[in-house]
Amino acid sequence: MRSLTRCLLAALLLAAVAPAVRAQMPALPEHKHLASEVGVWDAEVKLWPTPESEPMTSKGSETNEMFGSFWLLSKFESDFGGMKYTGHMQLGYDPQKKKYVGTWIDTMSPFLQTMEGTYDEKTKTSTMLASGVDMGTGKPSSSKMTTRFESDDVKIFEMMMPVEGKKDEWWKSMEIKYTRRK
Repeated sequence: MRSLTRCLLAALLLAAVAPAVRAQMPALPEHKHLASEVGVWDAEVKLWPTPESEPMTSKGSETNEMFGSFWLLSKFESDFGGMKYTGHMQLGYDPQKKKYVGTWIDTMSPFLQTMEGTYDEKTKTSTMLASGVDMGTGKPSSSKMTTRFESDDVKIFEMMMPVEGKKDEWWKSMEIKYTRRK
């Protein structure tokens, strides 16, 4: 009797879910663009702690995979000055906002960073504005990130921080050249 009840419950659940599965939204071209980043990428990192400083350099890797048809999951691993660093990003396209949306977490910060932005097909550049919390001050912070796709196998990521006291002015805090591993 118990088995029959379980089978009936499972059948009812499947019947209830079936219309929703059939109505799943198809992937848009923006989602397909995300899939073009799937794979393992070698990273050459330059990091400027302040606008006046010389860059620190490092090497790392980024591993990207799709989560279904809509989300790109990214894992970045590197070593900064002897400290192992790992970051995770979830990136998708929100058809209601008509923007790419994402989150970032890493092993150096307890704060979640959220981002949204656009992709320009003509220049092959994505531009994301991010917001989070400054670890040093505990106050809200922002950054601007661009990724320029030089080819299917090379992309240049830049992160800019706002110039204090100057609206719409940015300084480059990071640059990463990614090359797809063959």
